[in-house]
Amino acid sequence: MEFEQANDLFSPGYLAFESGYKELAEGRRLVAALTRMPGCRAKMIDWWFSWLGGTEQYKLWHPRDHVFSDWENRIDGKYIGASHLVHEYLAGPSGPLYKLRINFRDPGEFFNAERYKQSRAVAVCARIGDLEHPVNFGRMTHFARDTDYGCEMRSRFWLGYIESRDPAAAIPEDKQRAMRKEHVTEELAWRLHQHATEEMGYLAEILPVMYKRLTGDNGF
Repeated sequence: MEFEQANDLFSPGYLAFESGYKELAEGRRLVAALTRMPGCRAKMIDWWFSWLGGTEQYKLWHPRDHVFSDWENRIDGKYIGASHLVHEYLAGPSGPLYKLRINFRDPGEFFNAERYKQSRAVAVCARIGDLEHPVNFGRMTHFARDTDYGCEMRSRFWLGYIESRDPAAAIPEDKQRAMRKEHVTEELAWRLHQHATEEMGYLAEILPVMYKRLTGDNGF
């Protein structure tokens, strides 16, 4: 699935590729993770990102890999338009500590807006960037849809979509290719796949109780 095929997530059932990592065109890579979340609902995923705050809360999501959390331009707990500033390991401290700026975007930028509205799914969408340099290198969505037992999370990370966050300093295509070759590696893909699978597993365990306790909403 290329990024331009993101609307395929609205199709009923499952796609041919739901979990793992694979190469895409022009040195890009796709990481996908499927997490079944009994007792959860898609609305709880939206609440989680609105509630998620500093490092102590962030560590609930992955006690080993999550190291630091802060926010930029967040107003009244609304995450769309805000940037999550994080330090995290992927698949444990045997690898590098990634310092990321995750800028959450309106789902209408990633999906057909009318199909998204009709789907009743919750898609948490973001551009993934380097925290210490004004460069984005990926796009992601956590696409949650309700099921008879709760909900399921279908995460997608499109790595290698390189862009400057400085409008006055565009990155030439040849440099983008070189950056993808150096940084968008198979090791990054497998580490991210393991991390995403683990963190959503943690979330599936804690979210139903936390949501009901903190919101008072006991509806399913």
